[in-house]
Amino acid sequence: MFEVKGYKIADELFTRGMRDGQGPCKCSAACCLGGVFVDVSERERILSHRETIVKYMDESQPLDISQWFEQEVHNDSDFPSGRCVGTAEYNSKCAFLDKENRCSLQVTSTAEGMGVWSLKPFFCVLYPVEITDKTIRFDDLLQGETPCCSVSGDFHVPLFEVCREELIHVLGYDGFEQMREHYRSLQEGTTNDE
Repeated sequence: MFEVKGYKIADELFTRGMRDGQGPCKCSAACCLGGVFVDVSERERILSHRETIVKYMDESQPLDISQWFEQEVHNDSDFPSGRCVGTAEYNSKCAFLDKENRCSLQVTSTAEGMGVWSLKPFFCVLYPVEITDKTIRFDDLLQGETPCCSVSGDFHVPLFEVCREELIHVLGYDGFEQMREHYRSLQEGTTNDE
């Protein structure tokens, strides 16, 4: 398996993709309706911006911060601290999804000029890409259910290119360029890792 910066890169990022006009940018928010897991440090960062976040929430969301996260903390080595917590479900959706299914954390970050993903949890940013045991791969949770999160072998754009910004978030520009070079070598029938 190809490796970049200590991460293994699953072949499916190069051999599967999306047709033109499809992709995460046409998000339906189906992936986060039931809440998501966040590192405990991300929870603390979010709570430290609570007064600002509340300004961008609507009547379908809880303004009471005690209703933003579940109480139980889980051990999970894929999170930087090794511990994570779920966002709470409120009105049958993640507490941070507004009535238009937009993430209030991303809306807040953008509106406040903080950087589009400064408050959004790491794994939310990456989806439909995931990291498990230091392997970056496609998360098939919604495969076949939503066009924004479904891939196939018949594609116009390979998955790693569809998720360019997300992968740069993890690997940096240089890491992403290594992925591009690897893809070119696959197209030419040679690989740099032989």
